[in-house]
Amino acid sequence: MRAARELLGLKQVTAAEGAGISRRTIQRLEAGDFDQKHTSIVLRTYYEGQGIVFVRPTDGHGWGLIDNSEPSKADRLGSVEGY
Repeated sequence: MRAARELLGLKQVTAAEGAGISRRTIQRLEAGDFDQKHTSIVLRTYYEGQGIVFVRPTDGHGWGLIDNSEPSKADRLGSVEGY
């Protein structure tokens, strides 16, 4: 969650306001408190609305992120060959 927020260039308070949750909740989620499943879905949905794509873990690797918030960033992905 922290990586998604940082890719968007958001401070915790800004992300909290945008998602309609408290800053403390964001702090807990970023610290790994995933007992807050509903809230983590709310935050993830907010980040996705801002252009973040969450890529499911594969082959022993953790979650990945793609930042589609700015077209120029997405265009750069097309220039990578062999993937």
